[in-house]
Amino acid sequence: MAKLKDIFQDVKEVGQKNLVLLGNEAIARGIVELGVAGVFTYPGTPSSEIPTTLFHAKNLLKQKDYDLYLEWSTNEAVALESAYGFSFSGLRTVFICKHVGLNVAADAFLTLINTGVLGGLVMIVAEDPQMHSSQNEQDNRWYTKLANIPMFEPSDAREAKDMLKSAFEMSEEFETPVILRTVTRIAHSRADVPLNPITNPIIPNNMKLKIDPSRFVCVPENARKNKLRILDRVEQISKSITESTWNQIDQGSNKEYAIITSGSAYAYTREALNYLKLDFPLFKIGISHPFPKETIGGFLKANSTSTIVIIEEADFILETFIKKLAFEVNFSGKIVGRVEGVTPSHGELTTRKLLIGLSKVLKGEISIPSIPLPTDNFQFSRPPVLCPGCPHRATFYALNKAIPKRHRIVSTDIGCYTLGASPPLHAGHLVICMGSSLGIGSGISQLPNQTDPVVSIIGDSTFWHTGLPGLVNAVYNNSKLLLLIVDNSATAMTGFQPNPGEKLSITEAARGVGVKYVIEVDAFNPKSSLELIKEAVNNDGVSVIISKGECRIQYVRREGLPDTTYVVEPSRCVGCHTCINRIACPAIMWSDQKNSKGKVIPVIDQFLCARCGLCSQVCPYGVIVSKDAKEVVGE
Repeated sequence: MAKLKDIFQDVKEVGQKNLVLLGNEAIARGIVELGVAGVFTYPGTPSSEIPTTLFHAKNLLKQKDYDLYLEWSTNEAVALESAYGFSFSGLRTVFICKHVGLNVAADAFLTLINTGVLGGLVMIVAEDPQMHSSQNEQDNRWYTKLANIPMFEPSDAREAKDMLKSAFEMSEEFETPVILRTVTRIAHSRADVPLNPITNPIIPNNMKLKIDPSRFVCVPENARKNKLRILDRVEQISKSITESTWNQIDQGSNKEYAIITSGSAYAYTREALNYLKLDFPLFKIGISHPFPKETIGGFLKANSTSTIVIIEEADFILETFIKKLAFEVNFSGKIVGRVEGVTPSHGELTTRKLLIGLSKVLKGEISIPSIPLPTDNFQFSRPPVLCPGCPHRATFYALNKAIPKRHRIVSTDIGCYTLGASPPLHAGHLVICMGSSLGIGSGISQLPNQTDPVVSIIGDSTFWHTGLPGLVNAVYNNSKLLLLIVDNSATAMTGFQPNPGEKLSITEAARGVGVKYVIEVDAFNPKSSLELIKEAVNNDGVSVIISKGECRIQYVRREGLPDTTYVVEPSRCVGCHTCINRIACPAIMWSDQKNSKGKVIPVIDQFLCARCGLCSQVCPYGVIVSKDAKEVVGE
């Protein structure tokens, strides 16, 4: 990524300097160019780099007298509620989440639409097609139809920053929240982005909030009036976007086909057409809601003899609305899209996938390139694993020793530790969404004749996110389960953002909601942990074990590697492979050596080893021993 001092450098004139930025970096830059005063978020890939970039730049911005309030909220619902409250000041405010985060915030989101906002409020929602780091594949364009608010869809990093300005202007003009929708490839791809001057927010000394209870208190009488305001607002916005430059038409020279596309799909479309050397009329939708009915209707009439090709990533939302509109305007031509196989039914769209799809509908033979295209989606066969030295690995090893895998039911949660569900650890039978492990475990524990131990696993950050209500529910309903909280002192999966565990005690919180059995254990001492786990699962009601062990990456970054490392003594190794088969640390590998009985001897890769010592504790024959790192790797 670009250096912070470059991203947030001063320029005096619009477009005075360009910089190659990631989409998320470009959005972060746009936030300070537009004088945003408050940013509220819960980290979630692929949106995490936006607030993280701003967080790292806080001191730099303070030197420029830029007063930015940045909040890592407990979860997305709280983040949106806080952003809504902040926006009452009239100051520009941003809410950031990933696609499933909007589900968490949906209750507040779908109601605050009724009241509208007093200050500019832009919701940056990042989606994850192909589910690179998500539990589902979700197209949040449906939410804008449900909520009746505008949505901007950038097609690259440059547009993401530029659209942010238009989004704020629309939010302020119509007193409505506005969504800026990004996807993984926009968030994590680079573009040449012009820098504009940074605008410091003007914060009055005596802040007075202008509150109108008849509008902002959502009781039925007021809500009914607000519904009429929403309908009027949507009609006004629809008129305003008719001439919007974000909805663009390229006339094209070949009228046999015409294309309608939006957002990230536009970039793939352009690349495919350039490869095929085709020049069709092309409608690029930049504001997808309110649906630009009038301009698309005109495009259909202007291309009445063409076959209209709909190209979109994720669901067939444009296709649904355009086919309906075609009926209304008496369009007699053909419309093809997802049904005809132009775009895939799941996963990311890529240029190769689009070329294959176009080959099904375009006349003539299309040659699909054999060489990799820049936007091909390469999938690696190696599954994701817990990092070397991860404390969760030690915790799951203790769990497996304490309770045999065939005699337990484990509901796990969202975080690094979800990877523990994979073999050989098998620490997880069920997972849905953040905070769900406790509800699932509580429900299973209430089954008639349920005798197997029920274990719910949750991380420290997720516990504060949405775990507490589930724990309260389990205690209230006297569920018999073990809650295993794997506390690595980090929100590690999304980039080590802070969480409330820095100030609040999980132990005190658990006791505060009525849990009688609460105990902390050292994750890196699995022999002690497994005895306590055995004891806890035999208790009545809810038992809580907090397995504490700092994320090894975070520890090594701060303290450096320990002076002691670990090696396998090949002369004594019997080749039982317990170290590989029970903990699956990526640093332990097969070697070319065999012992006298022909068993392969494992070896520890010193460049991967985090020197946690778990393998030494696990080895039943004591042949993994500690040694001075200087002696082994010459440090």
